Amino acid sequence: MPFVHNSKGVNPNGGYTPIPEGEYKFVIESAKETTSKKGLPMIEATISVIEHPELHGKSFKHYVVFIPAGEKGDGMNVHFRRCIGVPYGGEDEVNAADWEGKKLRAKVKIEKSSKDGKEYINNKVAAVFPYGDDFPEIKETEIPF
Repeated sequence: MPFVHNSKGVNPNGGYTPIPEGEYKFVIESAKETTSKKGLPMIEATISVIEHPELHGKSFKHYVVFIPAGEKGDGMNVHFRRCIGVPYGGEDEVNAADWEGKKLRAKVKIEKSSKDGKEYINNKVAAVFPYGDDFPEIKETEIPF
């Protein structure tokens, strides 16, 4: 049976307020293997702010697409994996479960988009860095060449 619902003044983002642009420390709360819109392997990771008094626990999704070698953007997933300390740079088995609990630093920006005539505001990772000052070391035996 039809009904009337008044949605005037409701935020289409569901009340989501993005974190301010800047650099933050994150932990990967969850990660799952999926496929990108172009049919490429992808990890959908939920990253959560840590070590920040006002924003601790604030989270959003970050997508890491595995672009084939030689194509534009092919190094982004390698750099991300290097930053979180999982195998990279060879014939690497990628297991999203191995990403959970890993820490990283990231520069975050605010991205505005529109869909179906509605405006959306979301956070997006602009750059990633190792959690510490240096890149995490991976044991030689962990990198198959």
